[in-house]
Amino acid sequence: MQSAAFVPVGFEVDLLGRKRDYPAPRPRAEPRRPSVIVRCDRNCTDRQRRRCAWAPLVCLLAFLCASAALAADSREALQKAASLIQQGKLEEADQQARLAMSDPRTRAGACSVLGSIRFQQKRLSESAILFKEAIRLEPHLLGAHLNLAEVYTVQGKPELALPLYRHVLTLNPLNATARLQLARSETEKGNYKQALEMARPVLPALRQSPDGLFVLATDYLKTGDRNAAAGLAGDWMRLPDAPSDWSMKFALLLAREDVVPEAADILEGLRQKGPPSYELAFNLAGVYLLEKHWSLALDSYDQALSLKPEALPALQQAAPIAEGQGELERALSYWMRAKKIEPENPEILLGFGRVCLKMDLLEDAEPALTAAASLRPDEARYQYVLASAKVGRKQFEAAQTILEKLVGKQPQDSQLQYALGSVLYLEGLLAGATTHLTESARLQPNQLASYYYLALIARDQGHEAEAIQNLEKLLQQYPDHAPSCEVLGELLMSAHRYPEAESSLEKAVRLNPKSVKANYQLGLLLSRMGKKEEADKQLELAKSLRVEDEKTSRLQLRLLDPNP
Repeated sequence: MQSAAFVPVGFEVDLLGRKRDYPAPRPRAEPRRPSVIVRCDRNCTDRQRRRCAWAPLVCLLAFLCASAALAADSREALQKAASLIQQGKLEEADQQARLAMSDPRTRAGACSVLGSIRFQQKRLSESAILFKEAIRLEPHLLGAHLNLAEVYTVQGKPELALPLYRHVLTLNPLNATARLQLARSETEKGNYKQALEMARPVLPALRQSPDGLFVLATDYLKTGDRNAAAGLAGDWMRLPDAPSDWSMKFALLLAREDVVPEAADILEGLRQKGPPSYELAFNLAGVYLLEKHWSLALDSYDQALSLKPEALPALQQAAPIAEGQGELERALSYWMRAKKIEPENPEILLGFGRVCLKMDLLEDAEPALTAAASLRPDEARYQYVLASAKVGRKQFEAAQTILEKLVGKQPQDSQLQYALGSVLYLEGLLAGATTHLTESARLQPNQLASYYYLALIARDQGHEAEAIQNLEKLLQQYPDHAPSCEVLGELLMSAHRYPEAESSLEKAVRLNPKSVKANYQLGLLLSRMGKKEEADKQLELAKSLRVEDEKTSRLQLRLLDPNP
């Protein structure tokens, strides 16, 4: 189990071996000087008596040297244990640490080292006992406090861990590990300002670790300081060995809070370093999507799909983007692949059917949309698109039935009111059409389509002056609406306002060069104006376009779009 907050064992040993003042050996009785020896139990010569007098001193010196050697051996054993832990040789490290347990001067460090070993062995209860013993023997041992707090954190006992971190700050107010953990605790509670205050004294240290950057970024974002959060992206990219999955999570943390360019920079940096992965390509596509870089997003989705061809999330997210960019064949390809994987997924059937509808593939669109609507009978958007398919196939009564049910459930929906009004118009039911189109315009005044159809109704009812006035007003707000230019030109021609009609019809042709009706009306107008040669060319063009215009489903589909 990896834990970034766990204090390296090597630091603990270094603290014991170099920085700590060890207690002096226990005081012992001073040896008596040789001159005070008045008697020897043996019959010794003077030289022999001198040897007897020096013997206790020699023994004492030998004992002291042995003690010093033992202390040195104990410290060396701790250093070896630390090195072995770093190499992953826990059993050998355990043996070295036990050697140091016999020396009171290194016992605290040995307990701490053994606690670290037990932690890595996931023997957490034993680890906690050893760290507690290390703290009892040496209350100022920072590493043991920090490591015991980490054990409690892993055990899910924050109520025991947090007091230890606070105690560490009484020993060392600038301890970055303790401040990070206390700041994280405040962040998790939603106390973002308090977390920043806790982190502030050690900001430079926290900006050099993944853990620290995550906490700081969260706090900055939640307190509205996006600039400070964006500045952390550079720190993250300067980390020497940040794991790629952490980098992706950090980038997504920024992206979710609208720090998008910096998120893209982090993910692009990962992509350039390699190797490629589905997760990286998919997340990079999502960030480009937030930036509205549609082509880059689609390229990244394609890369993701090249690595994981049956990834539904990538297919389902790429398809609407391609559809929105007018790349209908590309969108259809995504939906077809998705449909093969999950043929009864209503969302996939809806997307597939909608694109087929836009491509005039009505025979493919209708069964898919019917199936989708049956799987989601209570969701309006499924029923709405099915109604569009019915209109595309000129099944106006079926479309009317669907839309009347939707309007009955959501009478305040301006788009549904418009859709029903437009279908009633196509059926020639002008009174009903007027009612629903007028209601749509009332609910949503800033729209185009309802006003356009109301102008058509006025024309069909013989109120041409009203229709002209409505269309002129409409074109002031939407000057590039080709159908309005076309109908207005036709009405102006009927009113013998030829110059104005010519201007309107020429604009209609310019906006929609393939419109048969606009080209034909312009040809008739030019003929009436005596411009025979120009009229013949225009009428010939209209004739050549007529075959293509026989496919009218697109026109019918547009009738259901509130903003064509």
